[in-house]
Amino acid sequence: MLAGAMWVAHRPAELPKVAAPSAAKADDLLDSLHQTAIKRAAVIEISEADINRHLATTLAGKIPGMLGGWVSFDGARIDLEPDSARLFLVWKVKGYTRTASVDLALSRDDKDFHVEVLRGAYGHLQMPRGMMRPLYPSLEALAHALDPEIRALFQMTQVTIAKDKLVLDPRFPSA
Repeated sequence: MLAGAMWVAHRPAELPKVAAPSAAKADDLLDSLHQTAIKRAAVIEISEADINRHLATTLAGKIPGMLGGWVSFDGARIDLEPDSARLFLVWKVKGYTRTASVDLALSRDDKDFHVEVLRGAYGHLQMPRGMMRPLYPSLEALAHALDPEIRALFQMTQVTIAKDKLVLDPRFPSA
């Protein structure tokens, strides 16, 4: 049973596709978020493909120490479903792709947004939230690398996760 679980965990998950780079600059997504937060005029939608393109162009990582020659960070991808987002972390280990994913939910109470890890997977091996604890350092490093984008996103009044898109409403709530 343990060998079967190891085999399932080492099989990489099927990743969302990353669209080919467009003529748009890599930081257009961040600029768009800032402009929307400043103007507070209309609801905007950001597609999953745009987010994945932004992640592919802005994230780079290096594994320090002895593992650096064997392991390399190969990026992150997002898969948006209604009310949840699956974040995939991808590594190359001796040339083989390895994945881990976490399902995230977004909620807001009064002024603060909260991101909650619901569950996750190592490769195809589904795990409860508590078993995803070894990924927390990687998730914290990812949050640190994407800090400007996260801060701009949480300037919105309402953020809704829909199928293959984020719906952002920067308008002030009506009294």
